Amino acid sequence: MRLSRKDEHSIVAMLSLATHDRYSDPVSLTGLSETLGISTSYLEYLFSGLRKHGLVEGLRGVGGGYRLARPAAQISIADILFATHALTDEVEVELPESADLSSQEAAHGWQELNRRIRDFLADMTLADFVQTKSERAGKQNGNSVSSYIASMFPAHSGQAIAEKGRPPVAPTRGYL
Repeated sequence: MRLSRKDEHSIVAMLSLATHDRYSDPVSLTGLSETLGISTSYLEYLFSGLRKHGLVEGLRGVGGGYRLARPAAQISIADILFATHALTDEVEVELPESADLSSQEAAHGWQELNRRIRDFLADMTLADFVQTKSERAGKQNGNSVSSYIASMFPAHSGQAIAEKGRPPVAPTRGYL
């Protein structure tokens, strides 16, 4: 799984909305554009998809803008990626009847990996990231979207992973 710029910008825009009180004044796309460095027209495009999936609600008129449609704790990263079409519903891989056992096992393994990725992303809510972001607000060095996202992931050590019963994994530069 590889996230596109559209996916990345949608997540960052939603995280930005999550930092605002849902019941206070809505956030204008112009203000969001200036804060995130993303064009207003592109944000309009992103928010139309997010609105269609019930993740944001738009308020018209003077002082209008967008806000989260539900509390941040009820919107997962998977929800956002389903809205951007980066994730899709689980589809069974149909193999020909003549497929050998190793092909069937590989297809099953791939389906299981996809299910685990979806489950992992469904467990991460906007509220989880906003709490992490606020704890690290003073420590953020970069100004790019990538450094903004990186600042939201807590640092971990191989020791913490080993304590959970799994061997530590060396960092790689790959994609999900």
